[in-house]
Amino acid sequence: MNRNNRDGFQGDRLFLKKMKEVGLNIIDYGFFRDNVIWIKTSAGKYVLKGFHREETCKKQIMISDLYISQKPRIMGTYTRFQNNKRYIHFGEYFWAIMPFYKGDGLHFGNQKDVIAGIDAISRFHSFSKSIPSDVYNSIPSYSLYKKWSERYNTFKYNARRAKWSKEMQPLVPDILMWGSWCLEHFDHSAVESLEQQAYKRREITHGDVAPHNFVLNRGNSKEAYLIDFDLFAAVPQAYDWLQYANRILPFWFWSYSKMEEMGNKDYLQWFSKKWFVICLVFPTDLYREWNRAIKSGDKELIKSVERFTLRDYSYRKKFVDRIINMIK
Repeated sequence: MNRNNRDGFQGDRLFLKKMKEVGLNIIDYGFFRDNVIWIKTSAGKYVLKGFHREETCKKQIMISDLYISQKPRIMGTYTRFQNNKRYIHFGEYFWAIMPFYKGDGLHFGNQKDVIAGIDAISRFHSFSKSIPSDVYNSIPSYSLYKKWSERYNTFKYNARRAKWSKEMQPLVPDILMWGSWCLEHFDHSAVESLEQQAYKRREITHGDVAPHNFVLNRGNSKEAYLIDFDLFAAVPQAYDWLQYANRILPFWFWSYSKMEEMGNKDYLQWFSKKWFVICLVFPTDLYREWNRAIKSGDKELIKSVERFTLRDYSYRKKFVDRIINMIK
């Protein structure tokens, strides 16, 4: 993340003028992404997030407002511009504003951080069941099987045209097999029932429980909270736990005993469900990162994903083989 990348805004007087119009005296600014800008002002530090569609911007603010008064904090939330507007239009985006929350992202190789993330997800799930029906009905949903089938097929297509290194070549058939095995053994009945129950209970997921979407102020509190409303979905909350497991297991050499040490009942209960265990085989992280890297053609990104894959492979294979032998 390069905070000093100002491509497109360097010396942009229109941007500075627009900020002044809404009551913000800009001292400094920089980019996290094209549509995410940090700004330092005389009134404090903020983050601006841009959306292509006005409706998307308004919806995120509406959802954010549900979390504003929650103590301890569950989500980082949007605020108002100095002129009391909830969002502004500038360039190709509709911009919302939130405080620059002090703290760090989590490190999933740190046991205390993993536990803090688990507790943050549990608190998020507990409150999110009370979201009003009209808001809940505006949140998108999806089929896990369909989503994963599309990701698998994209990787299968990319795998045929990719120029794999000699180190990666023998691994690719296993990575493909893990996905096909999971989809073949996918427990449609259990998952579809879970999705129907989730709708009745008004469950939602955060959808991106990556380490950078948590904020932990190590000095003042051991509690973490989540940020980013982009991938909220009206689907079973178990899907957040499935994604969290997929993200932290590589840091702990795919050891279930480590999960037992760190997990709470909200998290660990799913490891006794057959459908969940089968889904742990699906290498959604590898497919996601390889699809992105191959599409970009970025050699450095490809090397980075390759290093992770090679480092992770032997531990993951042992974990996957145990599940496959157990399910047979």
